[in-house]
Amino acid sequence: MAFGAILFLTSMLKNAVTAVALLATNTLLREELQELQNLDSYSPDLDHKCLKAESIHKDALELCVYAIIITDPTKIATDYDFVIVGGGTAGNVVANRLSENSNWKILVVEAGINNAGIEDVSVPFLGPDASPNKPWTWNYTTVPQKALNGRSLAYQRGKLLGGSSSINFMIYTRGSSDYWDAIAKWSGDPGWSWISMLPYFKKLETITPPADHHNTFGQFNPLVHGFSGPLSVSLSGFASELSSRVINTTFVDHADFKFNLDVNSGDQLGVGWLQASINDTVRASSAVAYLAPQFISRPNLHVLIQQQVTKVLFSTSHGTPAAIGVTFSAGPGAPTFTVKPSKEVILCGGAIGSVQLLMLSGIGPPAQLNAFNIPLVVNSTQVGQNLIDHPAVFNHFSVNAPQSLDQLRENATALEVAEEEYADEGEGPLVDTVSDTIGFFRVPSNNSVFQQFPDSSVGPKSAHYEFLWSDIWASFLPTAIAPPTGDFVTLTQVLVAPASRGSIVLNSPSAFEFPLIDPGFLTSDYDVTLHLLAFKSAKQFMSEKSWKGFNLGLAPDSANTNTDAEIIEYIRNNAVTLWHPTGTNRMQGVGANEDGVVTNELLVKGVDKLRVVDASVFPFIVPGHTEATVYALAERSADIIKAAWA
Repeated sequence: MAFGAILFLTSMLKNAVTAVALLATNTLLREELQELQNLDSYSPDLDHKCLKAESIHKDALELCVYAIIITDPTKIATDYDFVIVGGGTAGNVVANRLSENSNWKILVVEAGINNAGIEDVSVPFLGPDASPNKPWTWNYTTVPQKALNGRSLAYQRGKLLGGSSSINFMIYTRGSSDYWDAIAKWSGDPGWSWISMLPYFKKLETITPPADHHNTFGQFNPLVHGFSGPLSVSLSGFASELSSRVINTTFVDHADFKFNLDVNSGDQLGVGWLQASINDTVRASSAVAYLAPQFISRPNLHVLIQQQVTKVLFSTSHGTPAAIGVTFSAGPGAPTFTVKPSKEVILCGGAIGSVQLLMLSGIGPPAQLNAFNIPLVVNSTQVGQNLIDHPAVFNHFSVNAPQSLDQLRENATALEVAEEEYADEGEGPLVDTVSDTIGFFRVPSNNSVFQQFPDSSVGPKSAHYEFLWSDIWASFLPTAIAPPTGDFVTLTQVLVAPASRGSIVLNSPSAFEFPLIDPGFLTSDYDVTLHLLAFKSAKQFMSEKSWKGFNLGLAPDSANTNTDAEIIEYIRNNAVTLWHPTGTNRMQGVGANEDGVVTNELLVKGVDKLRVVDASVFPFIVPGHTEATVYALAERSADIIKAAWA
């Protein structure tokens, strides 16, 4: 199996019947969709064709997105108001919201392919197999990590419409109220506070019934959620024995492992039901949500794919440099095209892509640009610095659970049954992501670690580490091969408030060569100590009364972890990334020594008409998963842009 994918997803899972296969069985629909796919721009007949296709099969609506995706760069217009670089998590949100103004014309330029019709992308259970080394991923690799015993890690991002929201594990966490309040304090902008951002979270969501349509009372707090936004968010649609044990543990030990009705309420601490960006039985990405047919059919919104932006162009005729356009190309040696918007260039390329593009365009540390003979436009020393990411460790426990999902990797018949259940009834394990419960925890304030190091969390309502539980052997390491038989629980511990910092630097003056990525995992001894404490907490959780007779102890890969030194060595050998790079174009702080790349309104400092909207602008990493925070960031940014050009 490809490095980085969860190893329990065997190649047989790729035979699961998907919506595409179902659609292809209907001759009429196939003909309609083929006609739609031949269009390169909006036509008045589009809405009729999409509705006709949908009437034949409900999943056809997603495939109608094909209809107005442009693949020929010679067919784009010349009079755009905004050009958005990247059709990922943030880019599609901004494009959707700006195109609500029919007087503005928006172009999205995406380097990757269309998201529709890819089985690994659409089936929730296959999320871990959606990367890396796929035609739709940026297959970056980190430099050797000295604190991980010299290991280099696969560091993929999504290279398709939806970006990483099309390949992630769909785990939807907003962070804590402390997190957003810390950003507001850092930037001096109360608009980034929790109380200001909560309406944006509500605006973007539609809480959707889970696939099995069970009663979700007591599993989330509807008062803090939205019910009419573009993005579907749901709870687990497949009940398992594991989730009931996880929740029951919170009633056994109230002090250490309390129950939290809704970890997305602002107070994230405790164990609760996981919310995921899933619509019934399929992934809900930014492409599916924000480029749905009713949005992408707007005649003022154009989406160009398979073209990579290589440079931002500037004019210096009026003193301060101003972004006047971008160049893009399909690859080395391919023709280069230019587009010049009248209002702004908006970078939504993520914590890696936006950094690389800024530096290639002359904005960054002078020494780096000089090394590749790139003319300096703005001396911005923080570009590519302050890289923060979440290191995770997968802990395996042998369990007495003959009905665990390990049956799917051990028993071909069980797998076929699961595939048929998903295809025919929209039920079973394939409707869910990697976990249906989640826990956020803090190290007690009187722990000795805080006598040596400052607290890395952003406040008392924010976690230091996170737990996820999987009813199967899971790992991202090619060396952590699942035993051929047996039943397991994987308890993943994630350090969500790391102190370690890394960087991204250029490796070439070409946009088609990857930069050097160094997350600096566990380079802070503080992070090592927190992971040690999390490991001990995981063992404690699995030793509570709810697990008696079920948990048979640590699996062989981590059984020899009796001393602190042995646990730390295990962590260094097994820690991996959860692919949450953040902070590389961080907001300017209000303090004299808190330099940044963008303003509180995400305008690039030192230039006009250039903005960055993605996870790179966060000054801190979210204590959780980045997807939901980027959606909310983009929603508010769209309002900021609208106000600026009103």
